[in-house]
Amino acid sequence: MKRILKQVLTVVCSVFIIAYTVMQLSLSRSDAIEVEHAFYSVVNDAVEASAYIFRDEQVVMQSGGGTRSYSVENGEKVHTGEELCVTYRDSADAGVQETINEIDKRIDLLNRSSVGSGSFSTDISRINENINDYMLSIQRSVAEGDLAAAGRAGDELLVQMNRRQAAVADSGDLFGPVISELQQRKASLEASLHGAKVTTTASAPGYFYTAADGYEGTFTAAALDSLTAESFGALIESEPGSGILQNAVGKIASDSKWYIAFTAPRRESAYFEEGSKYSVIFSYSDGAEIPMTYEGISGDSSGDEVVLVFGTNTLRSGFAFTRKQEVKVIKSTLEGLKIRTSALVNVNGETGVYSLSSGRVVFKTAEVLCENGGFYLVKLPNEENRSERSATKLSLHDTVLIGGKNLYAGKVVS
Repeated sequence: MKRILKQVLTVVCSVFIIAYTVMQLSLSRSDAIEVEHAFYSVVNDAVEASAYIFRDEQVVMQSGGGTRSYSVENGEKVHTGEELCVTYRDSADAGVQETINEIDKRIDLLNRSSVGSGSFSTDISRINENINDYMLSIQRSVAEGDLAAAGRAGDELLVQMNRRQAAVADSGDLFGPVISELQQRKASLEASLHGAKVTTTASAPGYFYTAADGYEGTFTAAALDSLTAESFGALIESEPGSGILQNAVGKIASDSKWYIAFTAPRRESAYFEEGSKYSVIFSYSDGAEIPMTYEGISGDSSGDEVVLVFGTNTLRSGFAFTRKQEVKVIKSTLEGLKIRTSALVNVNGETGVYSLSSGRVVFKTAEVLCENGGFYLVKLPNEENRSERSATKLSLHDTVLIGGKNLYAGKVVS
């Protein structure tokens, strides 16, 4: 009998211990909280669109086939009558011409490297300063993704290093023998060119580009004066000039001014002020950010869909002037504190968050500026001093509760 009673008591105690443990675990889970810290963030409020480039361009034509050797760089400024390209019937001749072009560049670089007798050109300390400046310029250009600018700065760096070498050697004609050798090689190569060739020159001054897409006569600056959302759609769907695509050597833009245009809901135009500048990010050019002036709405503006136009004179080296561009036009840049959307609560008609302070839950107000990918950006207590703390408003590095049950101001959290 005692053994049976002992067994019963053991079972009852075990059941009690299990029930108590389950209850405690349940209570523990109900009070479990998740926390994160409010951190500083900057968000660009932008319009994303498929934009098209409009510019005054003149196509450079050259009938007949062959292999082309360009004499000027893409985007280079040219003058009337300047040689743009030589078209060879024999591809081997084109290869020889490319080598000649490279030799010309080396001769020009060495000529600029020669130091004169003046104190300015032989001042080693000044040359060293220039070397440091160009090295910094290269680093900056690479960091910005502007490899063309980095290449130009690299050429100038080489010139300065050559000048330093000549100044240390105290020889103003250190590179003369090398230049003579290159000139002889160039003359020999030119003598080997016997095939038929056609030279194309610039018929007008401007900026030369090696690619033409057949829309140079339609996507013009003048077209923007009367463009509507409907006519813009028709323009996009139009076919390029087939003759242009077959025989174009390139094109010349008459000046540095160019535009982008895209359709957008009318409400988006309210964010932009005509004549003001806005940053435009171009995805096809490694995210190049170019300031552009808002020119206004093109053509008839009575519909719900309008054409927004932005213009600039900025010519970024290496920029891809592809007709269609994926862009982000930054309407405004907002700064504030970033928190998860799940953290926001409404208490007695006020919007804010629960935060931890000295082991207690406190409620702090939070003014939402915008929502971005599951997060809210909320206003800083003091925009002039982001580190300033507030007892009533969400502040930098506050511990924010993003999950939990039975939360209320004053609750003690162990």
